[in-house]
Amino acid sequence: MPLSATMEDIKAYMEKVDKNEITPFNLPDCPRCHYDSHFFQFHAYRDRRFLIIAKMLVEAVFCVLVRFRCPKCGKTFTSYPNFAIPYKQYTRQTIESFSSSYVEDNQKTYEEAVMTDEGTPEHSNTGQVLAPSSIHRWIFTLANLIMAYQEALATSHQKKQCRDLGKNLAATLLSKNKYRTDHRKECLLRCRWFFAAGDSFKNQFHRVCNKIWPHLQYDTSR
Repeated sequence: MPLSATMEDIKAYMEKVDKNEITPFNLPDCPRCHYDSHFFQFHAYRDRRFLIIAKMLVEAVFCVLVRFRCPKCGKTFTSYPNFAIPYKQYTRQTIESFSSSYVEDNQKTYEEAVMTDEGTPEHSNTGQVLAPSSIHRWIFTLANLIMAYQEALATSHQKKQCRDLGKNLAATLLSKNKYRTDHRKECLLRCRWFFAAGDSFKNQFHRVCNKIWPHLQYDTSR
């Protein structure tokens, strides 16, 4: 799993924006009036700052996200590229990589999880290293995204398959060193569920992100 989206990934996305190739078709129907997302109209651009990791240095990159508007009720939506997670500055690849390193190793601590074979990423302008507490927050985010993914599934059979996967993961052993409360234990298990869902989740990524972000509070600093 790559440590970060790349500058090339973001440039490729920006080229699509410039060519008006970003469409609302991957968005969910309007949750307010249930209008079909295919009829959403362009609304605005939103400036976004992303943090990417290149050669173990954290660099800031700026781009825009495209917003659409439901013509029936006026509700607006942001279309997220596959490297973005709502309200997070680090890219999806970074969040997944470090979170997976922690939740899938029963012995690893948060301090160990921020370390790679090449060291710990640090900000190029301040020298501040990636904080272990960032991974703690990212796990919460991924745990909630998988629950939104389950709700976004189209058929009852798909929902049952997803629930069964969650139950199987709940039966796996999780070191007591990983949590102090039942709530955190559940969060860690859901994060494992996120990674087990694999490509089936990523195919629904745009839909899930836009379904969940109005209902959750995220820390915007990481």
